Amino acid sequence: MRMKHRAVVALAVVLALTLGVGATMALAQGVPVEKGNAKPEDFPPVVGCGCHSALIDQWSKSMHAQALTDPLYLSKLAEGQKATDGALGAFCNKCHGPAATMTGEIGNKQLSAGVAGGVNCTWCHQAVGNAGEPANVSQLVVLDGVRRAQIKDPQAPHPAQYSAFHESAEICGGCHNVNHPVNGMHLEATYTEWQKSPWAAEGVTCQDCHMSKAPGEIGPFTGQAAGGAPERDNLYAMTFTGAQVELGDPVLATAMLQSAATVKLEAPEILASGSSDVTVTITNVGAGHYLPTGLTEIREMWLEVYTVDEAGAKAVIGEHMFGTILEDAEGNSPAELWDAVKIKSDDRIPPRESVTDKFSFTMPAGAEQTTLTAALFYRSAPEEMAKKAGLKNPTTEMAKATQVVYASEQAQLQAAKTDVGQGKFFDGLNLFVALAGLAVVAGIVFWFTRRKRTA
Repeated sequence: MRMKHRAVVALAVVLALTLGVGATMALAQGVPVEKGNAKPEDFPPVVGCGCHSALIDQWSKSMHAQALTDPLYLSKLAEGQKATDGALGAFCNKCHGPAATMTGEIGNKQLSAGVAGGVNCTWCHQAVGNAGEPANVSQLVVLDGVRRAQIKDPQAPHPAQYSAFHESAEICGGCHNVNHPVNGMHLEATYTEWQKSPWAAEGVTCQDCHMSKAPGEIGPFTGQAAGGAPERDNLYAMTFTGAQVELGDPVLATAMLQSAATVKLEAPEILASGSSDVTVTITNVGAGHYLPTGLTEIREMWLEVYTVDEAGAKAVIGEHMFGTILEDAEGNSPAELWDAVKIKSDDRIPPRESVTDKFSFTMPAGAEQTTLTAALFYRSAPEEMAKKAGLKNPTTEMAKATQVVYASEQAQLQAAKTDVGQGKFFDGLNLFVALAGLAVVAGIVFWFTRRKRTA
């Protein structure tokens, strides 16, 4: 009997261990972002992450923190809901509120504190991988309270674990590739654009640009992940800096936009009569994806070429709006994203590639000279859409090039003489000021020296 009892106990232990291993494996695989897969307590509010106060402050200014409250998003979602008889909301809100989707609270007027932030800390830091190719919120989440990140030897007062997934672009791709829920066409393809880019081939990830120490800088930086934590050299900021100037951090967003592209302007130095070509080349030097990217039938990036005469009058001679135009099943364009079946046109600028435009330019009548300017601008949405959402819609100058064109050689020579004369005058003035300053200093030194000797 005793032997039989021991055998039963042993079998029970083996079964328990087997089931435990199986449950652990299932847990490690994570659960998808679907309604009912989590409880509100699975996503504690960010105020509980007080040791990371600096990171929380960065996140709170980001578009991740405003994913569910962004007026542009809410305005567009309302249009889509009306057009689709309410079918679009669940699809869009899954990306903008993944935690709230999992707890079933999405759409409620009052959300629990841990999910109200849209894309929040505890949702991201419990993600473990993607179910298939990254797209349409494909991330899997393990709701075990363990905080996962890129730190290989975490030293924290809470459960923490190293995660290679958090070092990869795939964690971003799960949300930043969006395919039409009915026909599968790409509505947003930021991750795919990066995946096919030279940046991906060089191992530069989304985090290296959008979570670096400052816009234009690439890669992680040295610092502390929390108060009193050891110094590490693989930290990332929780800024998620993008191109939203009005709702995001305006300084960071502006700097990010201004690090993305360059503009080169080529025109004749002298144009006596008639017209001439003006060539403008825009190069995507800083973005690991197309310019613009994201919801590209809404984003506005355009080139404007204009002249400014000697009296300061401006005249536009050409424009080019970059973006995508969608088409519906009946061949109508532009189409709304929920009606789209294909992309009719796409003239955006791929990573490290250039686009060249030519414009015809005529010297203004009677002008001796004029200044040509080619400027690249960005705006997050069309004016009409921003106005409907009750939102300011600032325009950001991303890059600019200028060139003076003269009506004759004589005008060019005269301008050169004027510049040289002004240069000599100011050089002489600067030299006089410098010598006068030295004389004053010498006088003070002499006076103190003489006074000391007298004393």
